[in-house]
Amino acid sequence: MDITFELVPEDRRRLLPLLLLADESEAVVGSYLDRGTLFAIRDGDADIGVLLLIHEGDAVEVKNLALAEGSRGQGVGTLAISFAAKCAREAGADRLRVGTANSSLDAIRFYQKVGFRMSDVKRGFFDAYPEPIWEDGLRARDMIMFELAL
Repeated sequence: MDITFELVPEDRRRLLPLLLLADESEAVVGSYLDRGTLFAIRDGDADIGVLLLIHEGDAVEVKNLALAEGSRGQGVGTLAISFAAKCAREAGADRLRVGTANSSLDAIRFYQKVGFRMSDVKRGFFDAYPEPIWEDGLRARDMIMFELAL
């Protein structure tokens, strides 16, 4: 694998299929797509994932992190979090934040394995989505927030 993080200043919509892997609502992705800093995660010449970072006060939020299914379980997500932490430190942030659905069991496990700690629960966050989201037989209702001290 030859993993790189390529800044995407324009034509962000080309990465929409990857962004939708982490956030199933195109309308919601559209609400933040032009905010923050977007990176294409590449393996050689292929886009295999996305990382969208938004600086908020003394923290940087990982607003969207998604990998194509064939690229999961190979350490790319861990590389992406290390890259995000480096970017956050360079931006003067003292913590990295991320949120995921209560039903996203793999994501909850992943964020804890790479050092994040639960920090907050946004009850009913996904109730406002246009369509209900179901994962592993669970309905996404609440956003679980995690933080990683830098």
